[in-house]
Amino acid sequence: MSYICDLTVNYMKDPCGVDTLPRFSYKVLSETRGDAQAKRRILVATDEELLTKGEADVWDSGFSETDETVLIPYEGKALSPVTRYYYAVMCETKQGEVLTSAPATFVTGKLGTKFTAKWISLARLPKNTTSAQYLRQEFFVGEHLKEAYLTICGLGYFESYINGKKTGDDILSPAYSRYDAECYYMQYDVASLLKEGKNAIGVSLGNGFYNGFTEDVWNTTAATWRNPPKMICELKLVYDNGETEIVCSDTSWKSAFGPITFTGIRNGEYYDARLELGAWTEAFYDDSEWQRTKICKSPGGLLIAQEMEPIRVYKTFRPVKKWQTKNGWAFDIGQNIAGYGEYHIHGAAGTTATFRYSDMLTEDGELDFYALTSFVKSGDFQTDRYTKKSDDVEVWHPTFVYHGFQYIEISGIDYEPSLDDVLGIAVHSDFADIGEFSCSDDFLNRVQHLCRWSTISNMQSVPLDDPHREKNSWTGDTMLSSEQMLTNFGMRAFLSKWSRDIRTSQRPAGQIPCVIPSTGWGYYGLMGPDWSSALWMIPWNIYLYNGDREILRKNYEAIKKNIDFMETMTEDLTLHYGTGDWCAPFEGPAISINMGSYRCPVEVSDTGFFYHAACTAAKLAKMFDYPDDVCYYEDLASRIRATFREKFFDAEHYMVKGDCQTATAVMLYFKLYDSEEERVGLLNTLLSQIKEKDDHLDFGVLGNKFVMHTLGSMGYGNVGHKMLAQRTFPGVGEWISRGATTLWECWNGGGSHNHHMFSDMSSFLYKYVAGIAPDEEAPGFRRIVFRPAISCGMSYAKARHESMYGKVACAWENAENTLSLTLSIPFGCEGIVYLADEFADVLAENGVRFTDMAEHMENGAWRLPCGEYTFQK
Repeated sequence: MSYICDLTVNYMKDPCGVDTLPRFSYKVLSETRGDAQAKRRILVATDEELLTKGEADVWDSGFSETDETVLIPYEGKALSPVTRYYYAVMCETKQGEVLTSAPATFVTGKLGTKFTAKWISLARLPKNTTSAQYLRQEFFVGEHLKEAYLTICGLGYFESYINGKKTGDDILSPAYSRYDAECYYMQYDVASLLKEGKNAIGVSLGNGFYNGFTEDVWNTTAATWRNPPKMICELKLVYDNGETEIVCSDTSWKSAFGPITFTGIRNGEYYDARLELGAWTEAFYDDSEWQRTKICKSPGGLLIAQEMEPIRVYKTFRPVKKWQTKNGWAFDIGQNIAGYGEYHIHGAAGTTATFRYSDMLTEDGELDFYALTSFVKSGDFQTDRYTKKSDDVEVWHPTFVYHGFQYIEISGIDYEPSLDDVLGIAVHSDFADIGEFSCSDDFLNRVQHLCRWSTISNMQSVPLDDPHREKNSWTGDTMLSSEQMLTNFGMRAFLSKWSRDIRTSQRPAGQIPCVIPSTGWGYYGLMGPDWSSALWMIPWNIYLYNGDREILRKNYEAIKKNIDFMETMTEDLTLHYGTGDWCAPFEGPAISINMGSYRCPVEVSDTGFFYHAACTAAKLAKMFDYPDDVCYYEDLASRIRATFREKFFDAEHYMVKGDCQTATAVMLYFKLYDSEEERVGLLNTLLSQIKEKDDHLDFGVLGNKFVMHTLGSMGYGNVGHKMLAQRTFPGVGEWISRGATTLWECWNGGGSHNHHMFSDMSSFLYKYVAGIAPDEEAPGFRRIVFRPAISCGMSYAKARHESMYGKVACAWENAENTLSLTLSIPFGCEGIVYLADEFADVLAENGVRFTDMAEHMENGAWRLPCGEYTFQK
């Protein structure tokens, strides 16, 4: 039995608010091995009933002979703004089955049409106010309402309510952006919240990153977009007879201040329950004492739909223990997260409870802020306050901030709180879990846990470096993590949005800043070719893991501009202005002192990235048929390669300048060797350098990727495993022995204790332990490379990845009396299995030998068609 499932538009299921060209994807699940799609038809209609008849009034693609099921562009008539469409997919398999999907939907956004609404805010705003704003409006709804959509942007953050109910389950919306270039709006289906007669809409506004008033080292207070919070919205009402009405934000709305008296994204939030406004989001509320609103200036950026998952609550944690501190009581929730606390607060009316957050403790059990507060120069740090309105127990959590923490301190109370009084709430952009890895080695399972939680807690509409000290989106950190992000999580839309943010940040001469979005800071330091490689490596990884050519096309000109900028920075085709192998092992203080102390010369890694950029541009030029560009970038790459070898490579001794693990791996990872003899010589040099360190690592974030992937791809993954597992400095094992629940920034424990920049370790586990990876020649897992590390010494490993085509999985076991290999290859795809003869010759399924089922290829590889396989000895 075969069927079609998991229909998506632009990577999203039933999205509400689509501004870009719809691209349809779906999966076919089939029990028939080797089957594939032969023909496909897509129907788009304004009425679901048409689809049930096999008809369409918007687009009928007709049956086309194709095996593609992913990212098929819409080619029908012009779509209308803020309109619901229904679509379905039909396909015929090569086995002759004809399949039809259940209908799915998407709702268009504004599609670039003008808003009739106005940007509004409080009419009288005190100078330098840090409070939240509250806006409301009442309106009438007639009989026979059919549909209703709220299109809204509130900066920096907003929450919207209709008739007392929140319009969505998202929080901390909209996504952070360079607000004077682009502002993201949210769109909600709100028909179920409305009633015939009088209704009310209420919107609260927080400062977020838009009105960053906290003094810090990134010039946040001088951001070109900075302004007090403001909002624009349109509520579209559609009736059964086809008539429409629009309720707009304008000066007829009312406004007030309320209980959130302070909200600063890098400081915290203060809430005075005595100032609560009652049922202000409901109809018939007395707002006679409220101010009118005023029209205010636009932030300057184009309004575009937020076509990615919003931030939502992910998981909650009860504290595992508590203890008394000098100021009050501390709680340990057992996991380093990003989010906030929810509290049951006892005591008398007027009591102000203070909540502080950290992920580190001093030796005597006090919350430690030493490594976290160095860049924030004004106000409290990660501190919330709540003032009670009554003598009853009151429940509260902040609205417009998030913190990075494992520990919470409560002070200002006159009682001993219980563990049940505190709840840690983890939040992040709500992408799906699509990957899973586990094995017989508990240490590697722990590494995977650290990588996952460092990622989860740092994805807050943009990919942060940390969720507390900075809350910045460093380009290099996410470039290095992007492979594991795309393996473990459904971050396709998330990273596509951030890739757009990168393009938006680019200056005309081609340079991009080291943090994105940027307030204007970061264009002149720490933005060399290594960190700026996010511009081409993240789109490439989106393409590699999902088959998305369009993301490469969108970035092609920006990549060329950045290479042009690199060329202005060199006279001899070497570069030396990058960040380098950041956070290699060091002893002593971290912040602004030793993080840049490393052995690999910056000119070696920079020139390697320069070469990789030219190679990537040449690939893209071939892909998009720009022959002149192909010639130019192939020639540039050839000249950079020759220069690298001349200046940095000692061919007689197979030594790279710097004589360290990272420097050697740069040459291997970027394939700057000229022969198999050189490759083997360099590999032996790398292995010797590791031995010289007593099987310890000497690399930072660049080497973490280069060294580990080099070892894995060349058959020495066990060496990388041994390095990471060291219980003595430096190594992940040493972090774990000190209680790490997320990845740390520095090998000696300095700096942040929640950084994802080393998380590419997870990609190493998928590729070279469990053994699954995409193939550049057939991206998106159309062809899967299986390299199960059956002989690595562990008794089992397994991994799963939900690709755009379906489940990819590999599980192997090699215990005392058991040898097995289980593979999952999605419909229409194929697997290339690298298996040593000692295993290939003895594995079989139902009496049929593996070697008789698979097609033998070169280099010990075997080809298998799609299907589920279980081989045993």
